Amino acid sequence: MLRITTWRMTGTPPQGTTPQVAFQAIQDMCNKLEKIPGTGRLRWYIGNQGVVTVGEPESYAVADAILKSKEAQAAIGKVFALGYSIAEDQFLLELSQVTPFTQAASQVPAELARV
Repeated sequence: MLRITTWRMTGTPPQGTTPQVAFQAIQDMCNKLEKIPGTGRLRWYIGNQGVVTVGEPESYAVADAILKSKEAQAAIGKVFALGYSIAEDQFLLELSQVTPFTQAASQVPAELARV
């Protein structure tokens, strides 16, 4: 699974904040999130629409673990405080991650299946 998140400047950063401060906060956020079990590799890039983070989480459940982590909350909050917000969030699945759902769908009783 890949999680691709686009962060855009939508707010006003504190007076005198340089881009380097925001980039350091994003790097710190990535470092803290990578410590959460299941997060996998997490990198950030500068894209044409903003800053883009690309993660390789094990599952959707990792997002819940991230939201519960006080360190993650503080790191993400710092990025928000610098004027960034999440503009787009995409999850890309490999076939092996989708197959269990398609197999389960094929086993839905006929009276419950959508036509």
